[in-house]
Amino acid sequence: MTRSQRSRGFAAGCLAVALAALLGACGEPAANVAEPKPYNRLGVHMQIPGNWKLSDDERIASVHYLTVESPGSAVFIAMVQTDRNRELEEFARSFSAEADKQTPAVLGHDSRFDLSAFAEGTIREHYIVSLGGVKVPHLREYRKITGAHRTAFLITQSADEDLAQTRPGLDLLVKSFKLTDR
Repeated sequence: MTRSQRSRGFAAGCLAVALAALLGACGEPAANVAEPKPYNRLGVHMQIPGNWKLSDDERIASVHYLTVESPGSAVFIAMVQTDRNRELEEFARSFSAEADKQTPAVLGHDSRFDLSAFAEGTIREHYIVSLGGVKVPHLREYRKITGAHRTAFLITQSADEDLAQTRPGLDLLVKSFKLTDR
């Protein structure tokens, strides 16, 4: 994969996150985890909440990008690649920096990383999106899943005030996510 292709795909994922931040706190319905939709493609298996949608499913060079969106503004992104050596913290900081670049300047953005769950394989990023003096706290979480031949970086994002409705759906996506040899 060329640097340009990787950059384009990475930017697309970051743009989805930035757009979700724009729509944050618009009234999020509860995730329908009782009737999940199975996903099985290119050696990736997961369960998608029944009322959420797969909005992006593309392969650019050797990276498979998946984006699942809730009816409100929560987002799940998976980037499956053959590079198994990239570290989670480096990925998280790079993704966050790219998301900042993609976020319109009119939205204030302040973030901090929390590594307290790193031992369990999760990095949390707490950030606030501000528009017209209204501050909306958000949580973005990063995880790394390593398979026999590939690695997946999983990113979940939701406004803090919507976590009661989105957490079950995000947990379903993360816990059901599996990589298999194709």
